[in-house]
Amino acid sequence: MSPMMDRRGSVGVLAAMTLAVLAGIGGLAVNQVNQHYRGLLQRQTTQASALAAAAKISTYYASGTNATTEIVSAAQTIATANMPTTTYGTIVPAANVVLGNWNATTQVFTPLPTGSTSPDAVRVTGLSSTANGNAITSLIPTLGGVSSKSYQTVAVASYGTGQTWNTIITNDLSGSFSSAIANQRAADKAILDCVRTAAGSASQFGITTHTGLSAIFQPLSQASANYATLSTKIDTLRSCGNAGAPACSGSNVASALYSARQQFKAAAYNGTRKNIVIITDGVPNASTRTYTKADGVFLTDTATTGICSNNCTDANLWTATTNQATLARNEGISISTIYYSGNTTASQRANYANQLKTLTGGTGVAMVAPTTGQISGVFAGFCATMSSALKAVY
Repeated sequence: MSPMMDRRGSVGVLAAMTLAVLAGIGGLAVNQVNQHYRGLLQRQTTQASALAAAAKISTYYASGTNATTEIVSAAQTIATANMPTTTYGTIVPAANVVLGNWNATTQVFTPLPTGSTSPDAVRVTGLSSTANGNAITSLIPTLGGVSSKSYQTVAVASYGTGQTWNTIITNDLSGSFSSAIANQRAADKAILDCVRTAAGSASQFGITTHTGLSAIFQPLSQASANYATLSTKIDTLRSCGNAGAPACSGSNVASALYSARQQFKAAAYNGTRKNIVIITDGVPNASTRTYTKADGVFLTDTATTGICSNNCTDANLWTATTNQATLARNEGISISTIYYSGNTTASQRANYANQLKTLTGGTGVAMVAPTTGQISGVFAGFCATMSSALKAVY
């Protein structure tokens, strides 16, 4: 073979080697771009899943059984919408949606301890791995063959965005509810703490009481700036018939709802988050007197006649209550209910608790808290209706 042919052969081999190297480099670049895209997509998906799950934390309390079904479902639904399982596998397995508590000071998430009933955050872990059956496989084989890469992303979300979150509590001071007055005071303070610490500093807090009639016990006031005064005021709350409390005159939640709605009509509350929390045993009790618009018995604020007047029945008052709740929801006000058993009988309790649930609206939830020991759950359940925000992503 001639020297010339030898050189041609060398050049051919060199060219082939060069092409192989370039192909390898090109393949590596393509794979890196693919892995970067997958990682970014998974990160965004995990964040969205955490926010969706955190928005459902309130269902943990409202379920009455500490169920996590809706929370897990919300996380997985968003994950699947962003990264379909047919293409990416299960990015967020059910076991990777974990309830717990977020410490704003230390910036640490702690999984819910055994026996705890007050989660305020959720941690979602997105996963692409061989063990999970969905590792990121190289699009182009490398020099060592087809390879795969594992990728894990974690996002923690909890309620509290620092936005204004105005709240009026309606306290039932009727005689049938006198046994729960201490629980009402505890719930009021817990909700005040929530508004003060987890919402924006401009958030307002107020209390409206009712028996058959309603009264503004504490006008809306800035929760953070007036916390000590508001807390002391709650301590003075007494059931009807006591000194400084209204006279016992039946029970009419409609009157409290009407009063709260009128307070929120002030221009200062336009465009803000507004909440009404109804605390009651849910039992309407009509009295023999003339009912007026202030009692919430008129179908609209401009109506001139009511559902009833001189001969109102318990059923009439409940109809008025559902009507006032509808008007409030239509005005963009969220309604939560907290049911206490009061003096109702065992056979009445389930009925009244379920009845109150129908009043909820917006981001509000229905909760049951018959004992002092469950106050913390009520507090966290109500706070969890606040908009959620990402607290950590890694």
